[in-house]
Amino acid sequence: MRKLWITLLAVTLLVAFAGQVLAVKDTDSRIKALEKRLQKLEIRSAKSKIDWSGDLRTEAHTITGDIPDYYDGLMLQNIMVNTMFFHSTTGNLPMTQMGEFDYGQVQNEIGANYAGYQMWMNGFDFSTTFPAEMQSLLMDMAIAQGMDPMTMTAADWAAVQDGAMQGMQAVPGVFQKGYDTDNDILYTTRLRLNMHARVASNVSFGGRLSMYKPWGASTQTSVFNGQPNTLNTDANWPGVPGDATLKVERAFFSWNHLAGQPMYLSLGRRPSTAGPPLNFRQDEPRGGTPMGTVIDFQFDGATFGYSPSDKTELRACYGLGYESQYGNGSLLQRQADRLKDASFFGFNIDAYNTPEMLVQTTIARAFNLTDGFNGYAVFPTDPVTGNPMPGPIVTRFTPSVNLGDFDLASVLLQRSDGPVDWFVSGSWSKSHPDEGVTSPFGGLLSDPFAPAEDHSGSMYYLGARVRFNEDKTKLGLEWNKGSQYWFNFAPAQDDIIAPKTSTRGTVVETYLTHRVNQKFMIKLAYINYDFDYSGSGWHVGAPKDLDTAQVLGFPTYKSASKLSLGFTAKF
Repeated sequence: MRKLWITLLAVTLLVAFAGQVLAVKDTDSRIKALEKRLQKLEIRSAKSKIDWSGDLRTEAHTITGDIPDYYDGLMLQNIMVNTMFFHSTTGNLPMTQMGEFDYGQVQNEIGANYAGYQMWMNGFDFSTTFPAEMQSLLMDMAIAQGMDPMTMTAADWAAVQDGAMQGMQAVPGVFQKGYDTDNDILYTTRLRLNMHARVASNVSFGGRLSMYKPWGASTQTSVFNGQPNTLNTDANWPGVPGDATLKVERAFFSWNHLAGQPMYLSLGRRPSTAGPPLNFRQDEPRGGTPMGTVIDFQFDGATFGYSPSDKTELRACYGLGYESQYGNGSLLQRQADRLKDASFFGFNIDAYNTPEMLVQTTIARAFNLTDGFNGYAVFPTDPVTGNPMPGPIVTRFTPSVNLGDFDLASVLLQRSDGPVDWFVSGSWSKSHPDEGVTSPFGGLLSDPFAPAEDHSGSMYYLGARVRFNEDKTKLGLEWNKGSQYWFNFAPAQDDIIAPKTSTRGTVVETYLTHRVNQKFMIKLAYINYDFDYSGSGWHVGAPKDLDTAQVLGFPTYKSASKLSLGFTAKF
């Protein structure tokens, strides 16, 4: 009996041991399975460290405009160049016996010597041939009028040049009668994908990918029509509708709490668009660092910020608008022919920033400003010779000269008082042209070969909106007016017709926004432009009074308007 109990005890112990072994194996397998699941979660977490958000907006627009009477400047350019060929070939002036300009003689000479005309045109350039031939032509015209070139004053030379221009303006086709424009319906879709990531306890990343295109269009490069937003440059993506590709609108990191102080350094593609108070009309939070009244411009650069209090922030900002060496064939150019980089430096100061009130100022200077920025366009006409371009081909535009420096400053008071949000802003600009510098398009706020002078401009911008229906609905009205020589950097402004804050004239805008819910909004808006002077948005060329027919390189609006209905979904 004792042996039986011993045997039963041994069997029991063996069974218990085996069970423990099986239990350990089962636990071990469960731990391994749990480890695999945790590894998958870690991998997924590592891949999902970027927080994504975004919005999709679809709009319908009706756009109308009024083009005033004008003289076709590019046709005049072509007549002048062809007249230079006639003069250099024949040694004569194309004049009738009555002393009137006779363009028929020029056309006959070109037809009779077309091979020579082509060879002459191939060697023609703006920097050397154009001024030399013009001086020779004007000298012979002065002699024909009985003047002595050795004793002529600047006023005498200007009178001779004006006389030549008047004769050329009488050529049939130069004067263009005004007309209306009408785009009954234009649909657009804009997609924005926002990115944010925490790199370290004091380092963060921010970015945005954007696509903005018209329905039925498939190219980012437009036919250039004289408006600043029809030149395809890095500065205006994606504020101007183009193609369906996603573009890097913003990409920057911020290194915060430097040396344990309320300071930060941020580098990369800057958040430099849709700054205050332009966010009002979009019913969005502040979109950019600088004030949208002076800078609404995509650029790469750096910001150093310091916050002396929770209501005040000081920022020093640097940006590069044009890289002159890389990508521009500098190795093929002599040192004297290479341009300087066009750069920006300024200060953005939030003097007082609370949910109820914002007092902000932006002060900036553009250094070595060029006659444009690298980009693409379909030019219908050669801007140097005035001859038609060989078909609708995409042409790379490269700046040709540094024109000088430019100053900008703006101040903003923005408040919320009960159900009313309102703002008032004043802006100022001043040009500092380099002496004697010009280009085929003109100098800094001056026409080609005309002496460039310092010019100051101003722009005033007021707006208010009323919130009702538990803040779901907002009704707003805005007004801004720019002077003759006003200029700002705003090609990325989302206005389709033209950047409204760049207008040399008056703009009135009214809008109604309604949030169906927090993430879905409907907007109805109307904007009207009344242009007083030409060249709004351009720093090249002299502004012309549009109340009378002027010599314009491209037709321009005297007035324009846009009615829009849009739907925006945030996610």
